[in-house]
Parts: sequence; structure tokens; C-alpha cells
Amino acid sequence: MKKATVGIIANPESGRDIRRLIAHASVFDNMEKVSIVKRLLMILQSFGVEKVLAMPETFGIVPAAMHLIEEHLNLEVEFLPIKVFGTWRDTYEATKLMKDKVSVIIVIGGDGTNRVVAKVCGDTPIMPISTGTNNVFPYMIEATIAAEAVVAIATGIVKPEEGTYKAKRVEIFEEGELKDIALIDAAATTHSFVGSRAVWKPEYLKEIVVSICSPSNIGLSSIPGIIKEIREDEDLGLYAELGEGKKIRAPIAPGVLREVSIKSYRTLELGEEVEIKTTPSLFALDGEREAEVKGEVTARVTRNGPRVIDYQKTLKIAAERGFFDG
Repeated sequence: MKKATVGIIANPESGRDIRRLIAHASVFDNMEKVSIVKRLLMILQSFGVEKVLAMPETFGIVPAAMHLIEEHLNLEVEFLPIKVFGTWRDTYEATKLMKDKVSVIIVIGGDGTNRVVAKVCGDTPIMPISTGTNNVFPYMIEATIAAEAVVAIATGIVKPEEGTYKAKRVEIFEEGELKDIALIDAAATTHSFVGSRAVWKPEYLKEIVVSICSPSNIGLSSIPGIIKEIREDEDLGLYAELGEGKKIRAPIAPGVLREVSIKSYRTLELGEEVEIKTTPSLFALDGEREAEVKGEVTARVTRNGPRVIDYQKTLKIAAERGFFDG
């Protein structure tokens, strides 16, 4: 096996937003993230990973995990030289610095954290581990299994083209220029300010473009998902306009069902542009108010998203190649 370096982005803010107050979302505390990182480090080390590049952040998740392991930690952990702001900029700058120095980036966070990573990770494979709120993109996965799949890709036992897939994303254009992206859903809203960021009042929602949607999702992608399911492996997206029409009840947040009316919807081919009628608008990207647009706005779904490890496929191939042999 080749020598491997792995990156870790652990977001201390994921799983702690306002949806714990206005909905019934569980609190994913940072000590649980410490425990996740501890298990990751132990498994990475067991399979021979030599170095980890980590994002410094306000809580000190990785240092706390290292302290728990203490003298049993043999691999090198290097913290990236970034100024810590305690915002999305930390994730953005850390990803930008580590992407060309690591074989895989482990992302510990929710849809929002992964969206920021996806903006700058290029073709470096990622392993998204869910610790956020309305998560559709990252895996609900035990850290031990995630680490095994990471090592299999990072050490070359399984090649990236064998064990990963290119994710879809929603691209928002203003006056023909790329404005921002979402991994799962982009919603045009009539909110006038970012505020608490989270979206939980359906009366402000006007149009939604999704790369994935299902009635089994939670969050805004559940709304069109009740009408029609779009899977990750399908080269399709979906556009829905809300208004007078078919009434449904959708789980837009944990423990929260809201009545929404869908005026119209249509399936989108990859790369097919759809005009957004709601302008000016504040776009909610993966459930959080982010991008203000004022001009002519279009959206499309593409396969320009990050390269994601398919952990089940990766571990199956790895096992066949003797990865787990004693």
C-alpha cells in the first residue's frame, strides 16, 4: 500500500443551529464529534495512514480526540495554518489548503458544511459523515466503517474511479454568471434578510430546484420529493413552483410537518436551465439562506459536485483484494 495522508474537516457549529429551538432537532454536541474523530484516528492508524491534516477550529475537536488517545497515537497530525474565524470561512480555507496534499478529505458536518467543502475540493474524494440537522447529502455512518473506506481509497487498494462517484449539484446563475451552488436543494424565497439562516416558514418559499428529492428526505427537498422521487444515481433534477395547487404535508424540519401547495413541477435533464421567476430573491441553499439575487436568475443541475466515496462499494472491492486479511 502507498503512504497516505488524510484530511479532516470537523465543523463545531454543525448540529447546533436555530432548528433546535423552532423545531425538534436533536443536539449533536461537540464531544460526540470528538468521539468520532478519536475512532477515525485509531482506524486510520491501524491501517497504516501516516499523516492527518486537520482544520483548526474554535472548539478544538481534533486536539481533544488526540488527548483521549495520548500515547497510543502514532500517526502525525498537522494543523493547517489558517486564521480561525468560527465561520464557514474556516472550512473554505482549510479545504483549499489541504485538497492537493491529501488523498481523501473526511467532512464531519451537515449539508451546509459539505456544500462549502464542495466549492473548493476539486476532484479530491470526500467522505461526508453526518452531524448536522436536515441532512440528505452526508452519510449516517459509524466512524469505524467510514475510516476503513477512507483508507482503502487513500492507500490505493481501491482506485477513486472504482469506489467513488461524482455527485450532482444545483448551480444558480445571476445575469449569466455563477452565483452559488447547492448540493441538494436551492429555494427562491421572499425573505428579505439572512437572519437565522434556517428556513422553516413555507409561506416564504416560491420555487425549488433539487438534485435529489424523496418523501424519505427531511428538509426542503422533501417537498418536491413527495410528488416525484429523484435519486442520486439518476442524471436528472427537478423544479417545483409553489402556489395554488396540490396540497401536501412535508417534513421540512425534524418533528415539523408543514402544509405546502405545489402549483407545478417538471423534471430537468442535466444541464437544462430553468428560469427563476422570483426576483429579487434570497436563495436558501441546502436549507440555509445564503445568496441574494436581484437580476435575471437561472438554475441548472449538473454532475459538477464533489467526488464522494461509495463506502459500501469500496469496502466490497477492498475485501475482495485482501484489505482485511490478517
